[in-house]
Amino acid sequence: MKPLTTDLYELTMANVYLKTSARGWSAFEMSVRPHRYRNFLVSSGVLEAAREINQLEFSEDDIKYLQSLGKFSDEFLDYLKSFRFIGDIYAIPDGRIFFPKEPVMVVETDRITGQILETMLLNRVAYQLNSASKAARIYIAAEGRTLLEFGARRAADHEAALRIARATYVAGWTGTSNLEAGKTYGIPVYGTMAHAFVQTYTSEFEAFLEFARTYPESAIFLVDTYDTLAGIETAIEVMNHLKDRLKLKGIRIDSGDLVELSRYARRRLREAGLEDVIIVLSGDLNEWRIREIVREGEADAFGVGSEVAIPSDKPVLGAIYKLVEDEDGFKHKFSKGKVVIGGSKRVFRYYDSQGLLLKDVVAHKSETYNGEPLLVKVVSEGRYVFADDTLEAARKRFLKDLERLPEEYKNLDEEVEVPVEYSRLLRFS
Repeated sequence: MKPLTTDLYELTMANVYLKTSARGWSAFEMSVRPHRYRNFLVSSGVLEAAREINQLEFSEDDIKYLQSLGKFSDEFLDYLKSFRFIGDIYAIPDGRIFFPKEPVMVVETDRITGQILETMLLNRVAYQLNSASKAARIYIAAEGRTLLEFGARRAADHEAALRIARATYVAGWTGTSNLEAGKTYGIPVYGTMAHAFVQTYTSEFEAFLEFARTYPESAIFLVDTYDTLAGIETAIEVMNHLKDRLKLKGIRIDSGDLVELSRYARRRLREAGLEDVIIVLSGDLNEWRIREIVREGEADAFGVGSEVAIPSDKPVLGAIYKLVEDEDGFKHKFSKGKVVIGGSKRVFRYYDSQGLLLKDVVAHKSETYNGEPLLVKVVSEGRYVFADDTLEAARKRFLKDLERLPEEYKNLDEEVEVPVEYSRLLRFS
């Protein structure tokens, strides 16, 4: 996390806070505004962000640049030279399901520090929240089929590509095509071939044959370079040609009417005695398209890229970071359509007798509830303290929460009222 990955006004405000001694204890919270196609959200990226805050500092070059702008007092620049995060952070750990209107992070620190962190935290976390929450919807639509993340080529840059791969894996996906994500996070990596490979050889048959000879147990043929129906037949021909030496993994279709083409492919593979060959589908897939294929077509796996890199239904998640309390009390925001209830909050989860999620109660930090604490302390007095922060642990949290999520919240089309209640203290503050 780089300290200048922020907006100018974060530092100009902080400069004024220092000048006017408005630097006492404050609580800031990050939350997500409601959206029609997000009945629930998946936490992702908050733990990485919390860890990185501990290493946050302004370099000598950063200070020189800020000084060159002529907007900051020498006192403030000296303050930044020794800037370190000292405070507490509460967060909903990666993989947990939560809802709009609930804080996913609460930062309790001095006002200057909390203000400086705003843009950096939104930049670091909001994109992953969006990718993970979209990926969870796709996971529901796929109904247990393999999901592969192909989003690197649609991501804003290499860092965004890593975050997409991580977020989708947290949300139950099988793996990624991104080798750097595999190296960095240990996510299983998968790949097939590109149309350029097929075009390189004199015929589709030769292309498939040479690939299969090199990868006899993992070859997946891309069959839609020229004519998909002919490509399926060519794939079957190569399989028969190498019958005793090839254990073909599958075929991939990346264009056309995926329902009809996948049904044709399955029929022809069965007729050829190739029941074990998998069908991988890709090409601008989202949860609605995948649901249609699952219901009407044939697929063992899906490759999805664009819709988790830049979700078409919600390209930018409505994540916000607001001051909610300071030494003078609760800080409310009453802007029309953008109300934020004040108070440094905690979230408690309750389950019904079958173990399904019943409701969440959002309460003030001073209140006591016997539900499962959803917001937990991850940074204490500037020190990162959350232990169970591996990627596999986050993935397990998601899968467990999804099992306990009532079906109505998994609806891909209808907006439902989120099961969130505010405590009496918050409601009447």
